[in-house]
Amino acid sequence: MAMTALITQDNITQVRVAAELAYRGNGNAQTHANEQELDDLNQQSQKIEALMTRIEAFPDPEARALMQESVQTLLNFYGDGLARILRLVTEAEAPAQKVYDTLLRDSFVGGLLLIHDLYPVPLETRINEALQKVRPYMDTHGGNVELVSLENGVAKLRLQGSCKGCPSSSATLDLAIKQAIEEACPDLLGLEVEGVVPPPEPKKLFKILNQPQEAPTPRPKSGWTIVESMTQLGNGAMKIVEVAGVPLLICKVNAHLYAYRNACAACDMPFDVEALKDGLLSCRLNHRFDAQRAGICTDDPDIHLNPFPLLMEDGMVKVALG
Repeated sequence: MAMTALITQDNITQVRVAAELAYRGNGNAQTHANEQELDDLNQQSQKIEALMTRIEAFPDPEARALMQESVQTLLNFYGDGLARILRLVTEAEAPAQKVYDTLLRDSFVGGLLLIHDLYPVPLETRINEALQKVRPYMDTHGGNVELVSLENGVAKLRLQGSCKGCPSSSATLDLAIKQAIEEACPDLLGLEVEGVVPPPEPKKLFKILNQPQEAPTPRPKSGWTIVESMTQLGNGAMKIVEVAGVPLLICKVNAHLYAYRNACAACDMPFDVEALKDGLLSCRLNHRFDAQRAGICTDDPDIHLNPFPLLMEDGMVKVALG
């Protein structure tokens, strides 16, 4: 049999979460059809979860055991079918390799393979591939991340370089590292990270009197979002854009791209389009921040801009907002 363990609600959720993360991770390039497929998957998985909850609530233990065995037998049957499909594809002629690779890249199919213990790429390999995906962003800030250990489904990571102990390390973890790992490893049971410090309480030197207060913006969905017209941004240049309702300042220093919320951390004033000079961002009141060091204030190290992970991938610039 392809399976030995009983399928649980967590297994079904893993498939749905993996597909949703992969869908969001592909940014605006996704089609409406793929969005509809994601909605259908959510509805189906939620219905399965509801039915399994009802089965587990059966007062008759014999009836409950019979229903659970019936569900497990049916899932084993389809698990054997998935295993046979993979075997036939791998044993076919060379062009079938493309089909095989496509199946593995599909988030929904990949999730099904995971819960049936059929996914051919080991968990440790997928974790390292996920970390490799975010290393270019961390490298621009002089940091790195390594996999220390993987035991009993729990991965231990360690932040290195300037990322270790950085006030922005929690944002890096939540927006970049965790997101990449969740997308590639929905079967990971736990994640522990060394070198992360909690974000400091917002500190303002002062507030501009009578400054109009902006309405709070809705929290954007997690995932990488494509930022248009950024690939041609010149070195030493910056651009102010709005992505998914979030005002961003994107600049290029020493051939690396950086993204920050377009608001001075000292006075809340937005930056002008000519705020960047010699790698420093200066607001209208001359509060200065180092673009290459996570937006730290040159006058007060306890104050820093709000950074967002930004990557160049497949010829596109992507930013993580959620």
